[in-house]
Amino acid sequence: MSKLSPGRERAVRIELLRARAAIERQSMSQSLHRLSDSLTPRGLIESFFPRARRTSPSDLLMRAFSVSRRYPMILSLGSALLSTAARRRMRWLKLAAAAVAAWQVGRNLKK
Repeated sequence: MSKLSPGRERAVRIELLRARAAIERQSMSQSLHRLSDSLTPRGLIESFFPRARRTSPSDLLMRAFSVSRRYPMILSLGSALLSTAARRRMRWLKLAAAAVAAWQVGRNLKK
């Protein structure tokens, strides 16, 4: 094997460093693009509820209908929230809903 001259070897090293820097820049660009996509409202919802990505709105509507048939208390709770008597207690209900949502998010993050 013939040895490269010091000038030629230096030029090869410089080209390798340039190629490595280009690859790192491209990787950084792709990572930033994925990060910006994940920080959109849709990306945040998908990170908390991964199945939401694969379902259509009609599928979500049918799922909500089947859940309301299985658990009729959900419908009565919804109607109670919309009634005028419950509007006075809306602040407490919002706090309870936020606590339930935080519990669900915490439970989904553990999985």
